[in-house]
Amino acid sequence: MMSLTDSMPGGGSGPGDRLKANQERRKRKEALVTMRDSYSDGPDVMGEIMERKRMRGESFREQKMADFSDRMGLTFDECTSMNFADAEYRRAIKDGKMKGDFAGEGMSFPIASPEDVRRAWASVGRSKQPTKKIQRAILRIARKYNWMSGLPKSVHDRIKKGGTGLPED
Repeated sequence: MMSLTDSMPGGGSGPGDRLKANQERRKRKEALVTMRDSYSDGPDVMGEIMERKRMRGESFREQKMADFSDRMGLTFDECTSMNFADAEYRRAIKDGKMKGDFAGEGMSFPIASPEDVRRAWASVGRSKQPTKKIQRAILRIARKYNWMSGLPKSVHDRIKKGGTGLPED
């Protein structure tokens, strides 16, 4: 017959096994935080845990900037200086710190990479500005900076057939 202890996490053969399982679990938790001193109290342990969490966050941000620089063709310093803020990003394009241009009116549709070309083309229909005008501007910027890889395959096909690349009405 099966007892209730058989379904317990530490096994069911006896209280000694449960005690060993708890001791192993406690050792694993203690190993997560290595003490800098021989004695540490609760606030010190929490400080250590939060420091490790902050370090993981910094590592993640650095990886994100590295990925962004790979996709956007920016240097690490440019990524750091841009701080990924939209207003600063637009200001950097406007001031000439980054190569690129705006496809829409009033600094709308900022384009500074092939990825931005792709995003702009995908979001043209959501704007209140004339669609054809923005599409022409996106094509002009893509040709000017050789970012044609950001355009959809259908646009490339229309250009290969000798067209402008704009969709037919």
